[in-house]
Amino acid sequence: MKKIFIGFIVLICILGGAVGVMKWMELGPFANPNAEVEKPKRPNKGEAKFVEMTPLLVNVFGNGKVLGNFQFELKLEVWNDDNFAEVRKMTPVLKDAFFKDLHTFIPRMLKEQDQLNLAILQQRLQLRADIVLGKGVVQSVLIQSVVDTPQK
Repeated sequence: MKKIFIGFIVLICILGGAVGVMKWMELGPFANPNAEVEKPKRPNKGEAKFVEMTPLLVNVFGNGKVLGNFQFELKLEVWNDDNFAEVRKMTPVLKDAFFKDLHTFIPRMLKEQDQLNLAILQQRLQLRADIVLGKGVVQSVLIQSVVDTPQK
Protein backbone atom coordinates (compact mmCIF):
# COMPACT_ATOMS: atom_id res chain seq x y z
CA MET A 1 0.00 0.00 0.00
CA LYS A 2 2.86 2.36 0.87
CA LYS A 3 4.61 1.74 -2.50
CA ILE A 4 1.41 2.45 -4.43
CA PHE A 5 0.95 5.77 -2.58
CA ILE A 6 4.57 6.86 -3.30
CA GLY A 7 4.19 5.84 -6.97
CA PHE A 8 0.98 7.90 -7.19
CA ILE A 9 2.76 11.01 -5.73
CA VAL A 10 5.67 10.62 -8.20
CA LEU A 11 3.20 10.31 -11.11
CA ILE A 12 1.40 13.52 -10.02
CA CYS A 13 4.75 15.39 -9.82
CA ILE A 14 5.74 14.25 -13.33
CA LEU A 15 2.36 15.27 -14.80
CA GLY A 16 2.52 18.65 -13.05
CA GLY A 17 6.00 19.25 -14.47
CA ALA A 18 4.87 18.28 -17.97
CA VAL A 19 1.89 20.67 -17.81
CA GLY A 20 4.16 23.45 -16.53
CA VAL A 21 6.62 22.97 -19.40
CA MET A 22 3.78 22.93 -21.97
CA LYS A 23 2.38 26.16 -20.57
CA TRP A 24 5.81 27.84 -20.44
CA MET A 25 6.64 26.86 -24.04
CA GLU A 26 3.06 27.58 -25.23
CA LEU A 27 2.59 24.07 -26.62
CA GLY A 28 -0.54 21.96 -27.11
CA PRO A 29 -3.64 23.39 -25.39
CA PHE A 30 -1.61 26.39 -24.14
CA ALA A 31 -0.51 27.54 -27.62
CA ASN A 32 -1.29 31.13 -28.58
CA PRO A 33 -3.52 30.95 -31.70
CA ASN A 34 -2.64 34.54 -32.70
CA ALA A 35 1.13 34.07 -32.47
CA GLU A 36 1.61 33.57 -36.23
CA VAL A 37 -0.69 36.46 -37.14
CA GLU A 38 1.15 39.02 -34.98
CA LYS A 39 4.51 38.66 -36.72
CA PRO A 40 4.64 40.18 -40.21
CA LYS A 41 6.74 38.11 -42.55
CA ARG A 42 9.82 39.79 -43.90
CA PRO A 43 9.64 39.77 -47.68
CA ASN A 44 12.40 38.53 -49.92
CA LYS A 45 14.63 41.04 -51.63
CA GLY A 46 12.71 42.97 -54.21
CA GLU A 47 9.34 42.55 -52.48
CA ALA A 48 9.80 45.44 -50.07
CA LYS A 49 8.40 48.70 -51.37
CA PHE A 50 9.66 52.16 -50.66
CA VAL A 51 7.69 55.38 -50.44
CA GLU A 52 9.80 58.42 -51.21
CA MET A 53 8.97 61.60 -49.37
CA THR A 54 9.61 65.10 -50.61
CA PRO A 55 12.62 66.71 -48.88
CA LEU A 56 11.92 67.90 -45.37
CA LEU A 57 13.45 71.28 -44.45
CA VAL A 58 13.86 72.00 -40.73
CA ASN A 59 15.08 75.39 -39.49
CA VAL A 60 16.79 75.40 -36.11
CA PHE A 61 16.32 78.50 -34.00
CA GLY A 62 18.39 79.60 -31.02
CA ASN A 63 19.09 82.92 -29.31
CA GLY A 64 16.45 84.63 -31.47
CA LYS A 65 18.00 83.72 -34.82
CA VAL A 66 18.26 80.82 -37.25
CA LEU A 67 21.25 78.66 -36.30
CA GLY A 68 21.01 76.22 -39.18
CA ASN A 69 18.89 74.58 -41.82
CA PHE A 70 18.69 70.83 -42.17
CA GLN A 71 17.30 69.17 -45.26
CA PHE A 72 16.32 65.51 -44.87
CA GLU A 73 15.60 63.07 -47.68
CA LEU A 74 13.57 60.17 -46.33
CA LYS A 75 12.24 56.86 -47.63
CA LEU A 76 9.69 54.67 -45.89
CA GLU A 77 10.02 50.88 -46.18
CA VAL A 78 6.68 49.06 -46.49
CA TRP A 79 6.18 45.29 -46.84
CA ASN A 80 2.75 44.85 -48.44
CA ASP A 81 0.49 46.52 -51.00
CA ASP A 82 -2.26 47.56 -48.55
CA ASN A 83 0.21 49.36 -46.32
CA PHE A 84 1.92 50.88 -49.37
CA ALA A 85 -1.34 52.51 -50.51
CA GLU A 86 -2.12 53.71 -46.98
CA VAL A 87 1.36 55.20 -46.51
CA ARG A 88 1.22 56.97 -49.90
CA LYS A 89 -2.16 58.45 -48.97
CA MET A 90 -0.98 59.57 -45.52
CA THR A 91 2.41 60.97 -46.61
CA PRO A 92 1.44 64.65 -46.07
CA VAL A 93 0.21 63.88 -42.55
CA LEU A 94 3.34 61.88 -41.85
CA LYS A 95 5.58 64.64 -43.19
CA ASP A 96 3.82 67.16 -40.94
CA ALA A 97 4.31 64.88 -37.92
CA PHE A 98 8.00 64.42 -38.79
CA PHE A 99 8.46 68.19 -39.20
CA LYS A 100 6.84 69.03 -35.85
CA ASP A 101 8.88 66.38 -34.06
CA LEU A 102 12.22 67.29 -35.63
CA HIS A 103 11.58 71.01 -35.18
CA THR A 104 11.44 70.57 -31.41
CA PHE A 105 13.90 67.67 -31.05
CA ILE A 106 16.89 68.83 -33.11
CA PRO A 107 17.65 71.95 -30.99
CA ARG A 108 17.61 69.79 -27.83
CA MET A 109 19.90 67.25 -29.49
CA LEU A 110 22.32 69.94 -30.63
CA LYS A 111 22.50 71.37 -27.09
CA GLU A 112 23.70 68.00 -25.79
CA GLN A 113 25.78 66.97 -28.83
CA ASP A 114 27.57 69.01 -31.44
CA GLN A 115 26.18 67.03 -34.35
CA LEU A 116 23.11 65.07 -35.33
CA ASN A 117 22.94 61.42 -34.29
CA LEU A 118 21.20 59.79 -37.25
CA ALA A 119 20.49 56.52 -35.41
CA ILE A 120 18.53 58.38 -32.75
CA LEU A 121 16.72 60.45 -35.38
CA GLN A 122 15.80 57.30 -37.29
CA GLN A 123 14.38 55.66 -34.16
CA ARG A 124 12.44 58.82 -33.35
CA LEU A 125 10.98 59.06 -36.86
CA GLN A 126 10.04 55.36 -36.72
CA LEU A 127 8.25 55.96 -33.42
CA ARG A 128 6.41 58.93 -34.93
CA ALA A 129 5.39 56.85 -37.98
CA ASP A 130 4.08 54.12 -35.64
CA ILE A 131 2.02 56.68 -33.74
CA VAL A 132 0.53 58.23 -36.89
CA LEU A 133 -0.09 55.09 -39.00
CA GLY A 134 -0.10 52.30 -36.41
CA LYS A 135 2.61 49.88 -35.43
CA GLY A 136 3.90 47.65 -38.24
CA VAL A 137 2.61 49.70 -41.18
CA VAL A 138 5.98 51.35 -41.85
CA GLN A 139 8.73 48.82 -41.27
CA SER A 140 11.61 51.28 -41.40
CA VAL A 141 12.26 54.98 -41.91
CA LEU A 142 15.41 55.38 -43.97
CA ILE A 143 17.32 58.65 -43.82
CA GLN A 144 18.85 58.93 -47.29
CA SER A 145 20.75 62.17 -46.75
CA VAL A 146 21.02 65.15 -44.46
CA VAL A 147 22.27 68.47 -45.71
CA ASP A 148 23.28 71.03 -43.08
CA THR A 149 23.58 74.63 -44.20
CA PRO A 150 24.77 76.73 -41.28
CA GLN A 151 23.82 80.41 -41.25
CA LYS A 152 26.53 82.98 -41.91
